[in-house]
Amino acid sequence: MAVKIFRSVWFLSVLAALFVLLYQYAAWPEDVVIGQGEVNFVTLSRDMFFYSSMFVLAFVNASVYIARTFAKQIEEFQAWFYGFIAVINFFMVIALSFISLFNSNEDFRFDQIGFVIYGSLILVFAWMLGGLLYWLVRKNQQSAV
Repeated sequence: MAVKIFRSVWFLSVLAALFVLLYQYAAWPEDVVIGQGEVNFVTLSRDMFFYSSMFVLAFVNASVYIARTFAKQIEEFQAWFYGFIAVINFFMVIALSFISLFNSNEDFRFDQIGFVIYGSLILVFAWMLGGLLYWLVRKNQQSAV
């Protein structure tokens, strides 16, 4: 049952990530600033950034099918992995939104939105740590019985 729920959440996160990527593509300038170096900004062309983001999104989400074929019998792992990829998609939505905001002409304060970016990254690490703790507790319970 948990696998079906997490699969649905994952599928919705894929749709959300694709929607955000396509929606923000129209608003990006010709040269998208993706970072700030010591002297100048790090930029990519709009098309290069779009296709790179699409490749990363496709690769991350295709890993669900790879993990599902290797762990057919372990439903707990499949549920965790679907949730993990959904969390990764959430982080990618936040990152793409931040890059769009950074490239817009709007005034923003990083100290007010930084917690969203770091919070989504913390969520990724918390999901990994939670899965690790779950498997360690499960392994200890099985060895104690």
